[in-house]
Amino acid sequence: MNTVNIQLLAEKSSELANYITSLHFEHDPDLIKRYGELGKHRCHEDATFHLNFLIEAMTLNHPDMYSNYIVWAAAMLKSRNIPESDLYQNLNFVQLAIHEILGTEFSFETKKFVDAAKEKLKSNSGDDLSFITNDNPLEKEVTAYLGYLLQGKRGEATHLVNSLIKQNTPIIDIYQHIFQISQYEVGRLWQCNKITVAHEHYCTAATQQIMSGLYQTIFSTARVGKTLVACSIAGDLHEMGIRMVTDIFEMGGWDTYYLGASMPDPQLLESLIEYKADVLALSVTLPTHVSKAAYLIKKIRSISELSNLKVMVGGYPFITNHGLWNKIGANAYAQNANQAVLTANELVNQ
Repeated sequence: MNTVNIQLLAEKSSELANYITSLHFEHDPDLIKRYGELGKHRCHEDATFHLNFLIEAMTLNHPDMYSNYIVWAAAMLKSRNIPESDLYQNLNFVQLAIHEILGTEFSFETKKFVDAAKEKLKSNSGDDLSFITNDNPLEKEVTAYLGYLLQGKRGEATHLVNSLIKQNTPIIDIYQHIFQISQYEVGRLWQCNKITVAHEHYCTAATQQIMSGLYQTIFSTARVGKTLVACSIAGDLHEMGIRMVTDIFEMGGWDTYYLGASMPDPQLLESLIEYKADVLALSVTLPTHVSKAAYLIKKIRSISELSNLKVMVGGYPFITNHGLWNKIGANAYAQNANQAVLTANELVNQ
C-alpha cells in the first residue's frame, strides 16, 4: 500500500473507530447493559489502538508487528476478564469497517495484516511466563529485590544491592540480572493485571534512585576514546532501559551523553554533531513509534557530518519483530545492555 493510502487510513481512523464500536454494540445489545457508556468509551479506545498499530505495521510493511500486538492485547484483556473471542470479533469488525468506509480495494490491502493477526491469535498458547527464570545467576536476589519494591520497601531493596556490591558482585551483573529483569517482570505483571500503574511507577522510580547511588563507581572507569549519544525517540516517555544501556557503556569506558526520553529530532541531530558521536543508541519502546525511528535514521543518513555515525536500536518492537531493525535502516540491534556494548565495539572497529 502506498503512503497516500496509509495516510488516508490514518485520517479516517476516528470514523473507523466509531463504526467499529457501533458494530460491537449492535452485534451484542447486552454490552450496553453490562458495561454502560464507560464500556462504550473503552471499546472506542481499544478500536483506536488497534487501528494505530495496524497503520504502523502497514507503514513499515511488517505484518508481524500487528500480529504480535494483537497477541499482547489478548493477554492484557484476558487478565481483565475480557474473552479472547471479543478481540477476534474486533478484528472482523476492523476489516468490515475498512471495507464499508474505504472500499474493497483498500480492505484487500489490510486483509493480509488482519488475517495474519487472526492466525497468530489462534495459535497463541497464552502462556504467562515470568522473566525471572532459574537460569538467572541472581534469581534469588532479583526475586527478593522485586518483592521489596512491590511492598514499597525501597530501603530493603537498596540494602540488598549494597550487600551484593560488598560481596564483589560485578555491577554489570546487577544491572543485567536484577535491574533489567525486574523491570521486564514489572511490565509483565501490569499486563496481567497483577499490579497497578502506581506499583509500576514506584518500582521504576525506586530502581532509578538505587542506580544513581552506584554512579561514583560507574564513572571511574578508564576511557576507551569512543563516544555514545543515547536517548528515546521523540514521543517515547520511557527512559529506564536506555538509561541502563548508557550506564553500562560508561562501565565499558565510553564517553556517554544521555539525553533522556522523548528527544526531539532537531536537537538530537545537533547533539550528535556537537559531541562527535561514534554511536547513537536509540530506544523505541512502543511499536507505534518505529516509523519515527525510520524517519530519523533516514535524516541522519542525509547529513554529511554524520556519515560515519553508527545507529543501534533497541526496545520491545525489535525484540518481538525479527529483522525490523534492518528494515528501518539501523546498523545494529541489541536485545540487552551487555549486548549493546559488545555490538557497538564491533561497529566502531569495523
